[in-house]
Amino acid sequence: MPKRDDLSIFLNPKSVAVIGASERPGSWGSFMMEGLRSREFPGKIYPVNSRAGEIYGITAFNTITDIPEPVDLAILTIPEEYMEETIAACGEKGVRGITIITAGFGEAVSGARDRELEMAALARSFGMRLLGPNVSGTFNLHAKFNASASPGEYLLQTPLGLICQGGFAFYNMLTAGSYRSMGVGKFIHTGNECDLTVSDFLDDFGRDPEVEAVLMYLETIRTVRHFIEVAGRVTVEKPVVVYKAGRTAGGSRAARSHTGALAGRRVLFDAVFRQSGILVSPTMELMLPLGHALIERPAMRGRRVAVVTIGGSWGVALTDTLEEQGLLVPEMGPRVQKRLRELGMPIRASTRNPIDIGASGYTLSVDTLVAIGREILISDEVDALIIHGMGTPGIHDEKTPDVMLYFCEMEKEIMQRYQALQEETDRPVLIGSHYTPWISQAIRDANEMGIRVYHRLDEIAQLLSLMHSRWETVQRMK
Repeated sequence: MPKRDDLSIFLNPKSVAVIGASERPGSWGSFMMEGLRSREFPGKIYPVNSRAGEIYGITAFNTITDIPEPVDLAILTIPEEYMEETIAACGEKGVRGITIITAGFGEAVSGARDRELEMAALARSFGMRLLGPNVSGTFNLHAKFNASASPGEYLLQTPLGLICQGGFAFYNMLTAGSYRSMGVGKFIHTGNECDLTVSDFLDDFGRDPEVEAVLMYLETIRTVRHFIEVAGRVTVEKPVVVYKAGRTAGGSRAARSHTGALAGRRVLFDAVFRQSGILVSPTMELMLPLGHALIERPAMRGRRVAVVTIGGSWGVALTDTLEEQGLLVPEMGPRVQKRLRELGMPIRASTRNPIDIGASGYTLSVDTLVAIGREILISDEVDALIIHGMGTPGIHDEKTPDVMLYFCEMEKEIMQRYQALQEETDRPVLIGSHYTPWISQAIRDANEMGIRVYHRLDEIAQLLSLMHSRWETVQRMK
């Protein structure tokens, strides 16, 4: 089993050689060079290409053995037929770790898994570790290190770590998540796993103080006992969220052609995750919002949810969605309902739960609307609160009427103060809107202020349900 120091080479090297470096657009050699240059990497970068004297203004070397200084990590983007001789050259140079970007092995060629294992044995004979083959890179934003194909401008440093057996889908997700101020600080793509596996990096992230929660995309588990042992230890301290791909016959077939993975039976993986205290994300798209919710919000200690809406139909639909996820939307007790009336809610507005503040129009002040939320949260009758219906459509410009500017500021203040109620009461408070930042100025401004706004009812319900599952897991494993 590798030691932690062995794996730091892949996320925090002091020097990197890109073998097969290039300026040719669309080539992996250019992706790696562009990535390393995108974050002002403080270490040394050594392009290796026998036909180039300079790449992106950096002196290139014919071979890795020509580099006069020590090299921690070598990234290989060369054709697969040169792989063994290049691994041996890296070993002679004293390289400590190799990331193999090149594909065309066990995922594509029958019998090539044996060749992968022979490459791993060759690397180990020199004391090196291999990541890959068939990977798209790694990054560690805490160290300004981006050896991946992900555009640097869309990467946001956070305390989340991501380990996956597939890469490009997550570049898409991180790019899309950046507009919601979501991202991961550390990323490992393990590919075909001829040497290092997801279990090794889960162990590493579990011990890493810069990682507060771990996200994982899995197509298979190659070292089941090791995985269970590591995951059982890590989940006591940190949330671990897995999206398991290849659950169906077609998905399993796709996994074999993607990373050479034998996806296996769903019931087996479900048992492994349950035994290990792992949360299973129902969709890939939920992984990133869930990771953020788990590290940013108070624990969801029960199943009771209060729903405050600006629109009764949304309240009904949200109640259904929550209860379909195993949560409860209980009627508020008579004391709380009486108190809400005393705060100014008119008879036409429901105080039962969902609480329909929309029926009051905008006749209630911001102070009153916030007081309603506070009264519900401190009642000890609910474990979380959702306020849904924030934001009005329209992106503002110099022609925007004053009345729209007024309502925009009002909505932003409501969202700010409801978010503050989360800290005040130590209960999760989620803000929902049908509008995205591209449609509503208030939602755009809220997003820029660091206020998370959710746009789908199922996302809200799944987040709260899985947050409660995490709380139950922590209680069970104490």
